[in-house]
Amino acid sequence: MAAARTETTRTTLRFFYGWWLLGFAWILYGFGAAPGYYSWSFFSPEIIDDLALTRGQTGAVFGLFTFMFNSIAPITGLAIARWGTRRVMVVGNLVTALGCWLLSDAGTLWECLIYFGLLVGAGIGLSTIVPCQALATSWFTKYRARAVATVLTAGGTVGVLVTWFDRVMVQEYSWRTGWQIIAVLSLALAVLAAVTVRNRPSDLGQKPDGMLAEATDHRSADATFTAVSSDAWTLSTALRTPQFAVLCLCTVAFAIPWSVTTAHGRLHLEDLGLSTDVAAQILSVMILVSIAGRITGAAGDFLVPEKVLGFALLVEAAGMFGLLLATTATMAYVSTILVALGFGAAYISTAVVVAKFFGRIAFAQTLGAQYLISGIFNALSPAIAGWLFDSTGSYNIAFSTIGMMCVLGGILAFRLRVPQPPRPMNVDAATE
Repeated sequence: MAAARTETTRTTLRFFYGWWLLGFAWILYGFGAAPGYYSWSFFSPEIIDDLALTRGQTGAVFGLFTFMFNSIAPITGLAIARWGTRRVMVVGNLVTALGCWLLSDAGTLWECLIYFGLLVGAGIGLSTIVPCQALATSWFTKYRARAVATVLTAGGTVGVLVTWFDRVMVQEYSWRTGWQIIAVLSLALAVLAAVTVRNRPSDLGQKPDGMLAEATDHRSADATFTAVSSDAWTLSTALRTPQFAVLCLCTVAFAIPWSVTTAHGRLHLEDLGLSTDVAAQILSVMILVSIAGRITGAAGDFLVPEKVLGFALLVEAAGMFGLLLATTATMAYVSTILVALGFGAAYISTAVVVAKFFGRIAFAQTLGAQYLISGIFNALSPAIAGWLFDSTGSYNIAFSTIGMMCVLGGILAFRLRVPQPPRPMNVDAATE
């Protein structure tokens, strides 16, 4: 922790830098996560033909990638506490660039597993999902759900551009050229992170939400106790609560539908008889609509975020059951829209609930541990879905099982209650 503090710059600005930082975090998250996450799946048919792979094998590569960017989350949280968010994001983008460049020359399954599954997965995990949410929760309290939602809308917005980019690559160039371009983009993001990211408001002599120091010094006793109690949590105390276990299940429930739909979406839609262009349009709409879902997650600032999470999971379940029954392009559009709305809202709501339950000090490590546990299941799902298709000739078993998991997660989310906080720490430490 001490090393992270040495990076602090005690410069007081007249404007609240948090609003600018949200914009930079939006760019870093969107262009850092979306190109790698969505491109493998879109390039899969060409990769299958070029490298003579099966759907199960391409699903396994995507599954390893999913596992890596989830499982490295606890390491990311610890690294943020030790060295600060800025340095971790720079290193993560450099690792992503290396993995994408090597992947562009891959010729075997094992090379795809190492370059994309391990390197790109680790790089995106280090540079995007936990760091960007940590920045939002560190710089904002009153506007926390809206700040997290704003940053994470970038994944959907940039994802739409990625689908267009990927289509141009496979039609005009090659999937290998696409990965080279993504590698160069990741290098540019490393520079942007180094120049713009500041770890916490105190680095610039500011307070969360841009509040004046006098205002924060005269908060009511109840507000002070609430903040201190929330920030009294540590990773070890959070892990021992039933709420943490339920949130892990909810994370699995909202992430698996998106992972499987992303990994097998184009293949499934083309199995229905749709053309590549129509499949690309449906997937683009799905990614675009996820932005609306993420904005809906901002309702956690006004509504009970646990309830928002429950509704989101039920909507996502309806989408998975719809894909199971889809026979036309219209049904596919409606189903993927439901998946996108549910996923987007659940994605935001889960992070907001973690911050609400366990505080901002333990946020990065607690969220990281949650992603590690859920990532094991998320990693297996694309490979299992591909294996079930190779064995049965359909995605029926996979989609129906995933839909039931979303229903279970939604029911449990509605029953969540704020955990009893441990003994509060020193007020000055909690409100630094």
